Order: sequence, then C-alpha cells, then structure tokens
Amino acid sequence: MNLDRALILLLASVNAVSGFAPSFTSRQTSRVVTGSTLFSEEAAAETPAAAVEEPQSTFDTQIYVGNISFDTVESDLRAAFQEHGTVTKISMPLNRETGKSRGFAFVTMTNAEETAAAIAAVNESEISGRTVYASESLPKEKVAEGKKKYQAKKQRNEGSKIYIGNLNFDTTQEDLSAVFAAYGEVKDCFLPTDYDGNPRGFAFVSMAEEDAAKAIEELNGTELDGRTLTVNKSLPKGEKASPKRKWD
Repeated sequence: MNLDRALILLLASVNAVSGFAPSFTSRQTSRVVTGSTLFSEEAAAETPAAAVEEPQSTFDTQIYVGNISFDTVESDLRAAFQEHGTVTKISMPLNRETGKSRGFAFVTMTNAEETAAAIAAVNESEISGRTVYASESLPKEKVAEGKKKYQAKKQRNEGSKIYIGNLNFDTTQEDLSAVFAAYGEVKDCFLPTDYDGNPRGFAFVSMAEEDAAKAIEELNGTELDGRTLTVNKSLPKGEKASPKRKWD
C-alpha cells in the first residue's frame, strides 16, 4: 500500500516536471524574440535619418523686351543682354506663318543685380536697327498702362500720323514724301509691304500736328500716279476710318 502510494507520487512528480519544461522553454523563446524586437526598434530609432537636400530656388524674374524688329533672332538678343550678366533663358514668340519674331520677347538673367543692370543698359538701345524697350515683366494691367505712355511719347516724338490709302503700287516712298513735304516737314514715311516685298497699296506719313491737318485737308481726294488718294488721320488699330473723314 505504501509502495503503491510512493509510486503514484513519483509518477506525478515526473509528469509535473515534464509538463513544466516546455512551458519554460516557450516563455524563454518568447522573451528572446521580444527582446530581439525591442533591440531592433531601439537600434532603428538611434540610426540617424539620411539628410534630405532642399532644391535651390531659381531666379525667375523676367525682362520684357518690346518693339523688337521682326527680323531679330534669339542670338541678337543674347548678344545684347549677355554683356550685363548670364542669360539663363530667352523666350521670343514667333509668327506661325512667317517664322519671324512677333515683336517682343522675355529674357531671364541669373539674379536681381544682373536684371537691373541689363534693363538699364538695353532699354531704349538699338537691336537689329530698331529702338527696343526693356523693363521688368509686369501684370497685364501695368503693361497696358505702360503701352499708353509709350504711344503718347512716340506721338510727341514723331508727330501726328496720317493714313494714305488707295496708293498706286508703283508709287515710291520718295514720291509720297515729296507730295507731303509741300505742307511741312515729313518726319517719317512708311509704305508697308507683304512678305514677298510687294507694296500693299497704303502708307503712313508723320508730320507735326498743324502740318498734318493742312496736308489732309488739301490732299484727300486728289490724284497721285493715276489713283485717287484717301487721306485722313491714322486711327488706333481695329478702328476704321471713313473715306470722307477730315481732321478732328
């Protein structure tokens, strides 16, 4: 009886020991894994992040260049501006039909100092035979205001502009200037041509206001080289003049 009881206690002790071991091993494994995970997280936290370089800002203030000759090419502009710094960009819109300049462009320099120097030097200088006007590119409303001032200044310098229509295609600039010179000094005489160089049948003459009024009064409806001339004050683009319109 006592022997049987002792055997039972011994077997119970063995089962208890065998059941405890796996549990101990499992807990140890868990602790090791947990410890490894914690170590990895701490190590990652201590590892410094790679430095991120911020992109450098680019100077993007543009210079507006107006009154450019239609024959001007990009290299002409670059030559004029690069004397005052580094030209980083030139944008010169072209006419789709002719491939020539539309009469204006935008130039970008490296910094504000070069931009100011270029504007001061290039403004009212000559490029490809024409006086160009350079200024910092402005919003549309500012551009419109500047254009009005430019037109007023141009009119003061050139006098009043006269439109002459129905010209004979064989009439020359010299012929037309001679006719108007009888009424005062002709400041400018321009006969537009098409892209092939052929006369378009009209012209513009600039004279002092008083002389222009006299010329219009006397020459409108007269003949030159077999054609009856239409002579009146030149109007802003888009506004049509009456054939019988007299000086205001």
